[in-house]
Amino acid sequence: MKKLLLTVSLLLAAGVTALAGTPTASEIIKNVQNNYNQTNDAVIQFTQTVVYPLSKISKTIKGTLYLKKGNKYRIETGDKVMVTDGKTSWIYMPGSKQVIIDNFRDDKNTVTPDKFLLDVPSDYFAVLLSTQKSDKGNVYTLRLTPKSDNSFIRSIKIVVNADWTVHSAEVSDMNDMRYTYIVDNLKTNSDLPDSEFEFTPPKGTQVVDLRQR
Repeated sequence: MKKLLLTVSLLLAAGVTALAGTPTASEIIKNVQNNYNQTNDAVIQFTQTVVYPLSKISKTIKGTLYLKKGNKYRIETGDKVMVTDGKTSWIYMPGSKQVIIDNFRDDKNTVTPDKFLLDVPSDYFAVLLSTQKSDKGNVYTLRLTPKSDNSFIRSIKIVVNADWTVHSAEVSDMNDMRYTYIVDNLKTNSDLPDSEFEFTPPKGTQVVDLRQR
C-alpha cells in the first residue's frame, strides 16, 4: 500500500512539474514583447495567403518586410510596394505606374504583416491553444481576440517559436477574409538606414497626393 501511494504521489508530482513548466499565454506574449523590445530593426521574408470568403479562392504571394522602430516599415511584394517613414506613407503599384502619397495613420484595423510578424498586439485577450515539441524547443499556438467591440479584426491565431519569435499569424476579419502570414526568414538588428523607409517615385509615375486634399 505504501509503495502504491508513493507511486501515485510521484506521478502527481511529475504532472504538476510538467504543468508548471508550460508558460501561460500571458507569459508567452510577454516574452515575445521583450524580444521585440530588444529589436531595433528587422528584415522578414514572408509568405502571405489571402482566402476570399464568397469564392473560397485563395491567393498566395511572397514578400519582404523591412521594419524599424518609430513606425518605419517597407513592404515589398510582386505587385505593390508600401513604405512609411512614420510621417508619410507611399503605396506604389508598378503595374499601373501609380503612387499614392498620404499622411501616415496607425490604423489598428488594417491587416498588414508589420503588425503581426514581430510583436504581439497588447490590446487582445490571449488563450493558449496548444504546445508542441520541435527539435528547437516548444512551439506555442495562441488565439487572440480583441478587447474592443469596435475592432474590425475578429481573431488572430499566432504560432510562437521557442526563441520567442512569431512563426506565423492567421488573421480573420468581420468580412470573413482570412490572411495568413508565415515567416520564411528573419534577420534582426542589421542597422537598416532611414533611407530604406523613404520612397522616390520612378520617372513617369502618376502621383496621387492625398495630403493636399
